[in-house]
Amino acid sequence: MHIPIFQILLICLPAPKITLDTIPPAALSRLLRAYPDHLWKAEGNYLIWKDSTAMLFDDGLLKTEQLYFDSADIEDQLHYLPYPIGPIPDTPSYGCNPGTYRCNAFFQKMYGSTEAQVRKNLTIVKWPNKINGQNLVVTKINNVDKHLLAVAEELNARPELKKYITNIGGGFNWRFISGTQRPSPHSYGIAIDINVKNAHYWQWDYPNYKDQTVEQNIRWRNTVPWEIVQIFENHGFIWGGKWYHYDTMHFEFRPELILK
Repeated sequence: MHIPIFQILLICLPAPKITLDTIPPAALSRLLRAYPDHLWKAEGNYLIWKDSTAMLFDDGLLKTEQLYFDSADIEDQLHYLPYPIGPIPDTPSYGCNPGTYRCNAFFQKMYGSTEAQVRKNLTIVKWPNKINGQNLVVTKINNVDKHLLAVAEELNARPELKKYITNIGGGFNWRFISGTQRPSPHSYGIAIDINVKNAHYWQWDYPNYKDQTVEQNIRWRNTVPWEIVQIFENHGFIWGGKWYHYDTMHFEFRPELILK
């Protein structure tokens, strides 16, 4: 079973900008439940970590798309372009890339701001099984390795999905996102690329993507079965197939976007 194709576009509207002096209770609850080992409480417009670090939640700024990418705050990360759980229409609208506005300071604080810091907490997961699996390198922080083992256990019970989850693209890779100076989530050991040959990536499908007319008229492509996406989402991972600039091999541990 593949993701159903609909005749409409997924309209991805940003949530209204929150400019409050205190973190909304719902947002704080999601963050604390998503990252209980690291986050403590809120004080006014600041998120307080368990080591007493205070991190600004909402800078109150309205931003261009590029500024959202380059300088997202925690509020932008949570509320701008909400991640839709469940099956999606065939083509997200232009600029709809939910989960790609990342507060770099937040992730660097949690996983490490240098390659050496990140590597201290990496481990190897045999993927998708212990007998003949590949070495998948991911972080132990937030039990990402254990969540992936749980995903693998469910996927191994579905032999018809084998071609999508073997010969995978990999996990940890200290690098920038293609064409940017922003850290890739792979740099933190929280992302996995499944089988590349049985997935689609917009820049590969549209080699002339630097032409603005081409980039603004790409059509979503996908062959990854919905069952795989659902299993990953059930364990706190978002899917790059829900982006206008689709990356259907990509899964990323982002429980703050999955929790209701």
